[in-house]
Amino acid sequence: MAKPFRRVEAPVASAVTLCLDQKGGDVTGEVKLADGRLFSTTGPLPVAEAFGIAVHVANEGGLEIVVIDPRAVWKPSWGVLEG
Repeated sequence: MAKPFRRVEAPVASAVTLCLDQKGGDVTGEVKLADGRLFSTTGPLPVAEAFGIAVHVANEGGLEIVVIDPRAVWKPSWGVLEG
């Protein structure tokens, strides 16, 4: 079974942060990664592309994926979102 994702309020330096948003009817995602004390970002992307990047980077680095979802756009088909 896949590990659940964890909901957070702000980017987490020790994880891959997936920030979800919705503009009109389209859900977008932005991936944030810690680079020392600063975060680098992909900028807004189609949600499938952002999710793919987040999963790839997390798997390569052995990192957790955390999710910021202020508009509650998470879909259960993406996995379990705790918190």
